[in-house]
Order: sequence, then structure tokens, then C-alpha cells
Amino acid sequence: MIYPITVYGDPVLRKITTDIDQNYEGLEKLAGDMFDTMHNA
Repeated sequence: MIYPITVYGDPVLRKITTDIDQNYEGLEKLAGDMFDTMHNA
């Protein structure tokens, strides 16, 4: 899946996030999707 790229200044970038650990379900797929997004850009 290719994710939309959020640019500087978008309010979503001000949201507080939560940490995930290495046992997060779907982490491998998320990382792969992020690489696909980066290469597509």
C-alpha cells in the first residue's frame, strides 16, 4: 500500500503519538509499505 505523503505544516504532524514495540502486529507490513511509499515518491 502506498501512503499519502504529509508535508510540513499539516496539523496531523502536531498530534501526539504512542510508541510501539518490536512485537507490534503488522510492523513488518507497515515498514514495507513505508519503503514502497518512499520509492514511489
